Amino acid sequence: MASVNFDIPHTLGHAEARRRIEQGLPKLESKIPGGGQVTSEWPADDRLMLTIIAMGQTVKADMNIADDSLRGTVAIPMMLSMMAGPIGDFVKTSAEKMLARA
Repeated sequence: MASVNFDIPHTLGHAEARRRIEQGLPKLESKIPGGGQVTSEWPADDRLMLTIIAMGQTVKADMNIADDSLRGTVAIPMMLSMMAGPIGDFVKTSAEKMLARA
């Protein structure tokens, strides 16, 4: 399994960053090329676990929200390892867009 790490700095504070991420999650499915399914779970106030199912493959993302950053790891199955860069970029860019929205 391949993994891609990312770190997105922000100045929103924890509560506002979480609110923006939560608001953006329902729109994420429509952005997946070819369609897909996204489920989310908040096992802790500062931790988000995403499961993205597309093209018969499951990609997992684990993110931690801090007062000044969003850090995450995207776990990519071996079948999609050649697409690790674009998949990781998709998750990171999506999170950046969610944080940028008011």
